[in-house]
Amino acid sequence: MLHIILLILKILGLILLVILGLLLAVLLAVLFVPVRYHGSGSYYEKGRGSAGISWLLHILSIRFRYEEDLTMTVRLFGFRIMKPKKLDRELEEAEDILVHAMERIEPEPLKDAKEAKEKVQSEIQKLPEMFESIDDEEKTKKPLFFTSLWEKGKRRILRFFTKLKFFFRRVCDTLKTVKEKKNEIFSWISSKENQKTVKLFLRQGKKLIRHILPLKGKGSITFGFDDPYLTGQVLMYSSVIYPFVHKHLNLYPMFDQAIFQAEGTFRGRIRIGTALLIGSRMLMDKNFRMMLKKWLR
Repeated sequence: MLHIILLILKILGLILLVILGLLLAVLLAVLFVPVRYHGSGSYYEKGRGSAGISWLLHILSIRFRYEEDLTMTVRLFGFRIMKPKKLDRELEEAEDILVHAMERIEPEPLKDAKEAKEKVQSEIQKLPEMFESIDDEEKTKKPLFFTSLWEKGKRRILRFFTKLKFFFRRVCDTLKTVKEKKNEIFSWISSKENQKTVKLFLRQGKKLIRHILPLKGKGSITFGFDDPYLTGQVLMYSSVIYPFVHKHLNLYPMFDQAIFQAEGTFRGRIRIGTALLIGSRMLMDKNFRMMLKKWLR
């Protein structure tokens, strides 16, 4: 009897070790196997392009393609787990709903920012009633199988305007204290105690940007305007950043015609473990943690 119990415990221990090993393998894969991304696009009177994200030898891959419509395809272990989904249709329907709603808001001349704030808040409070009236109209126009889509779209729009309402209030409150925040930031940066934190933030931020940006890329832009002087001005301004990207980007100015053509490809990767390591180095700094807690309040 005892040896049977020991055998069961041994089997359970092995199963537990296998489960822990699998979890550890998954964790290590998530942290250190890079998420790879790539894309290409062109514009010759019409734009077209594609972009993709893959992980762990394409076990999981997501692909976006734009020609006339924007479509998305998701594959798992090489098998398509969902049909190519046209994202433009949903975006257009949401946009139509938003336009229909905003057409009912008659613009009036406003005297000052206070009156503008009161006007926006009053219109936002009217949105539920307005959407109810729109809903009644749409029910007479749309077939029944569009009802659920309309309900989802309406709820999303209402949530959007609710968030917009609170965002507007927060912006107004922030504008009142922007001068104090500005002075506080400059005083914090100029403090000798925080100079080390500032340098650490800039150094780690540079590493993070360098890690996220594409490793390979090549592109070309041909541009020109009716006015040659304007073409020269654009070329002059672009010369500020061109020395940093000249290996990957070619510029072709045209002074005798109005034209815009572009094409390019890019490829890169992101390791979650590397990004977390960069962030953890920042969190190890006491001054940065204090500043982060203060700004998150």
